Order: sequence, then C-alpha cells, then structure tokens
Amino acid sequence: MRWLSVVGALCGPWTSVAMAEPVDCGGVEGEGIREMRALYEAERSFLGEKDKYSQDLAQVGFAPAACADGSRAPVPGPGWVAGCHFAYQVTSVTGLPVPTFTAIARGAAGTPAEDVTLGIGSPANQDIVFWLENAETRRFVDWYECRSTGSFSAQEMEGIEAMSHAFLAMQAFLQEKDRYPSLLAQSGFRPLSCTDGARAPVPGPDWVAGCRFAYHVESVTGFPNSSFLVIARGAAGTPVADVTVGIGSSPSQVITFWLERSGVRRPIAWDEREPAESVCAAQERVGVEEIRALFTAERAYLQEKDRYSSDLAQVGFSPLGCTDGTRPSGPDSWWVGGCRFIYHVEVTGPFSFIATARAVSGLVAGMTLRIDETGTLTRTPAPSGACP
Repeated sequence: MRWLSVVGALCGPWTSVAMAEPVDCGGVEGEGIREMRALYEAERSFLGEKDKYSQDLAQVGFAPAACADGSRAPVPGPGWVAGCHFAYQVTSVTGLPVPTFTAIARGAAGTPAEDVTLGIGSPANQDIVFWLENAETRRFVDWYECRSTGSFSAQEMEGIEAMSHAFLAMQAFLQEKDRYPSLLAQSGFRPLSCTDGARAPVPGPDWVAGCRFAYHVESVTGFPNSSFLVIARGAAGTPVADVTVGIGSSPSQVITFWLERSGVRRPIAWDEREPAESVCAAQERVGVEEIRALFTAERAYLQEKDRYSSDLAQVGFSPLGCTDGTRPSGPDSWWVGGCRFIYHVEVTGPFSFIATARAVSGLVAGMTLRIDETGTLTRTPAPSGACP
C-alpha cells in the first residue's frame, strides 16, 4: 500500500488536505464516503450522550442504505453491518479519559467496490482521520467531499457549518451563565481539524483553529443587552484565503450571519447551513425547533408560576429573527415573529395550552405547526402543496 502524496497549499509546517483524483460521487466511492461520514456522526452523537463510543453500530443508530433492488453486501463476520456495496465495522474503541474509535468499510467482492476500503475515526489528540484506499493507493478524504454544499464551495461550507456550531455553543453558554464568553474555548466550541489532522494557523492566542479557518470572538456585550460577534477567517494560501464568515446575536435576538468573499458580503439564511436537506425540510425544521423551545419555556414557567401564559415575552421565549435583521409581524401583538414563522400561545385551561407556529414566507408559507402541554406536535401542510 502506498500513500498518494498530499501537497500543501502553504509554505511552513501547516498543510491542508489536498484533493487527489476526484471520485465519482455518484458511484461506489461516493457511496462509501457518504456512509462513513454518517457513521462518524452517529458515533460522535453517541459519545455526546453516553460519554463513550460503541462497537455496536446498531446501538449508535448507524443503518446504511441497501441497494435500490433491496440487496446488500455480504458481511465478513459478526460485528459487521451491510450496506449496498460495502460492509462496515468499528474495529477499535477506547474509553475515557481519551475516548477514541476507528471504523472501516470494505467493498464487496464481485462488485465495483471490491478494491475499495475506507477508514474513519477519531484517534487520540485528533478530531478525525478519514481515508480511502483503492487498489492499494491510499489518500485522505476531505470532510466535504461528495456532499451537497448549495451555493457555496466545499471549503466555504466548512466555515459556515462550524460557525453555526459556534453560535449554538455561545447561546448555550449564555443560558447557563447569563453572559457570553469572551473566548470560544470557554464555550466548548472546537471545530473539526482536516482529515489528516492538520489545522489552520491562528493569528493570535485567542483564536481557535479548524481545518481551513481560524475562529475568534470579535466582540461581546454584557447583560442586560447581551450580544456577540464571532468571525472565521480563511487561511492564507487556501481556496478560502479571501473569505471571512461572521455570526452573532444582537440584544433583540436577531441573528447576524454573513459570508464575505473578496470584499463582497452576503447574508446567509439559517436554513442554508445544511444544504443536504431539501429546502422544505430545512425551512420546516426551524419552525419545529422554535416551537419545541416555546413548549420548554411554557413548561418552565408553569413550574415557577403554577400557570401557563400567552405573553411570550413573559415566559422568556424570543425566537431568532432572520439573518438580514428582519422579522415578520403577526395579526396582533400576541404574536411574536421569528424569521419564516410567527408564534402564538392560547391558554385553553388552568393547566393546558396550544402553541402555534405559522409559516409566513418561503416554500413553507401557510404551514401550521401546533404543540400542546403534553408535547404532542401536529402539522398542517402549506396549502400550496409545495411542501407536502
């Protein structure tokens, strides 16, 4: 087995993962890459919940797709899980204090994947390693290879996705501490390295390095007008050298999210951060997340006041506005605007309520989501039929 040389884009000790011969993302190599990325995400999610990795792929929720005709690759033995052209196995796991795992995908004999093997894992002191071997030639796989990135390049999507995680980490810190942190490390934010373990150089001690971007808290204001701005700066000598991404939250809970390329800035819609989703699913997901947050706020208010409230400000619910600073208005002052949805609560009894989220823009316009005090969520599709 030989490694395909990885040529760095910078002089000095740091090199980013370079793309070798592009794979056919519609072929078997693309299948293996996508499934191994799903395996990695399933293991990381399991670690976040259980503080450990697992060698039982069913336990972590990894279920690769079968072929279109329902057939699956044969498995070499126990512990393997079959997909279409590949069988998957977690080959090693270690526990705390330094949890690690490695997994492989082996192409099935007699198929176009028979000479293909992939490996992925999270080794000690490294977020991720990801490689593909074809006919004994091995090379690293970029995390965004064979992945839909919408109107952005794969390299730009790295920064956009990481910044959405930074935003959520900053918001979680605010909820716990009633303030935003001045350092990203305090929030627990740690972006992925490149799949060969390399990270971008950092401009200073307060920056956090990802693969091609470095991240930094640019500004923070305290209570009662809490706000923050985080920026991501592309590393010199890479395809994102002229790219800066910004994300933040104003005192009025308006989210600011933008990408600047060669001096030209454009806002990023919150539902653009996961372009692999359909537009309908991405837009609906925002409403579902917010109405579940409203449910949680009402339940917390009940515990404190022994009643529910139709005053959303009183219960502490403030949905995120659009990333261009706008919010829709509702039929009256009891409605609160987020971005694509407006929200309302009707208290229907001493200990009951119905919360409503109504979509007013996008493909989901006209869709209605409702949740009651039991947490039961119902959905009425948009009358246009665009998002059934």
